Amino acid sequence: MNKAFPTSLPPIAISYRPKEHDYLPVVVGAIRHHLGDWPVVLLTETSQLPPAPWLKQNAIHTITDWSHSERANKILRLWEHQEIFARHFPAWIWWHDDMLLLRPLADPVSTFETPLIRHRQRKRPNEKLSNWDNWLWETLSFFRCQNIYAPNPVLHTPRVIRRESLERIPETWNRKRLLFEPTYLLRQWHDAGIRPELATGFRKSVFSGSLPALESLREEGFTILNWGRGIDHAAARSEFGRHYPVDFSN
Repeated sequence: MNKAFPTSLPPIAISYRPKEHDYLPVVVGAIRHHLGDWPVVLLTETSQLPPAPWLKQNAIHTITDWSHSERANKILRLWEHQEIFARHFPAWIWWHDDMLLLRPLADPVSTFETPLIRHRQRKRPNEKLSNWDNWLWETLSFFRCQNIYAPNPVLHTPRVIRRESLERIPETWNRKRLLFEPTYLLRQWHDAGIRPELATGFRKSVFSGSLPALESLREEGFTILNWGRGIDHAAARSEFGRHYPVDFSN
């Protein structure tokens, strides 16, 4: 990691790989606009680093001295990313490059540590599921089998991760089968006796078509916008470009 990292605040930690439609400049632009100089760290490979002038202008710190374990699958890789962050920080705000902050926050740590869920505990759907949904329901079932309340906590919003809580997860739990986010959150909430709340009006998800105007989402009270690959990317660039840089040249 590059030097002189401010450790007084849990950094916003983003795992980054370049994509065909790359929204990292937009996501960072919104963070800088709403949160000022809150520390941001990028976990990536040296060959995939954004341009140095952009990193410097946005005060982005980087972690490149890492590697995945041999034959790590997609699920294990997410765990390994958290373990890398844990080597450097006691706590961090896990953020993705398709999560857009819509408003200023008085206390980002408190906001993203609020125990919010997508839906309460349910039975597994009796239908064919995608690989990711299969992994999710296997993870939720793992907790239900232990009589641990297992709502769906996967909101695709930033989350505060704490090293101490991460290290309390038993080593015997299979990190190639259990999704990181629900495992971490459900275990932490259970240990602390926390009853999570439904995330009503907190985040807006768009998976196809055009994005709403960002001003309208703020007016409706949303805090986070996230999106899927099926959106109209030309329209998204146009909407984002009214507010933030859409590439690394600005």
